[in-house]
Amino acid sequence: MKKLLATLTPAESKRLIARGILATDMVQNALKNGYLCITMGTTSAYIAEELLGEYDKTRHIAGIVVPKGLAVTDGTKRFTDAIFHKGEYMENTKVMDILDELGPNDVIIKSANALDEDYVPIVLLAHDTAGTVGVFLGPVAARNIKLIVAVGLEKSIPVAYSEFCGQFGKSDWDYAIGTPVGAIALHEGIAFTEIEALEVLFDVQSIPIAAGGVNGAEGSITLFIEGGDEETARAYEFLVDLKGEEPFPKVEHVK
Repeated sequence: MKKLLATLTPAESKRLIARGILATDMVQNALKNGYLCITMGTTSAYIAEELLGEYDKTRHIAGIVVPKGLAVTDGTKRFTDAIFHKGEYMENTKVMDILDELGPNDVIIKSANALDEDYVPIVLLAHDTAGTVGVFLGPVAARNIKLIVAVGLEKSIPVAYSEFCGQFGKSDWDYAIGTPVGAIALHEGIAFTEIEALEVLFDVQSIPIAAGGVNGAEGSITLFIEGGDEETARAYEFLVDLKGEEPFPKVEHVK
């Protein structure tokens, strides 16, 4: 077994996660035979870009976290969800438009705001009816539609969702520096982080051993990666090439 040490910035992690998700059998099958639905989110935007080529990732966001706090983008400046049917891109289409057609062989991809200590992804909700999540979560559970939640390890929190579930909704705050929100756990979703991406792409195992940094490494994650000789070497070459991924572009259309 070979050991590999690597530090990834948030942008590098998002690119890695995007490529890992697209390499899964589940997503490849959906692209070939069914629907792949890429809903709003920063990590999701990288997946759409991988499939579409040149793509304005800043317009694939609804809720956003910026220095002033939680916020939302201007709805008039957003793209719709990126929906693909049998590999063909369906322009100006949202999940809600094709939701009745989705089943067990179809995939919805959603970005998350947090990953709790039990590896459960969490999404913050600024919309009164939970936005896109509120639209698809019931059908996902009822019809076994596959839900992949793209979330970087930088979003890990040291508490369980149960510790704050039911403690607040978007109208419960006495003070809020930023947009008031509620929160929901996506128990039906498959959390997909850098760990899963590296396993899918290279059949190596990863453990996060440090987080954070400065000089552009804020939010970074440092990984201990281990695998066979050939697998680890391929992971190393991939990650060396991944280094230098540009930070997520500045989002100007923040409300």
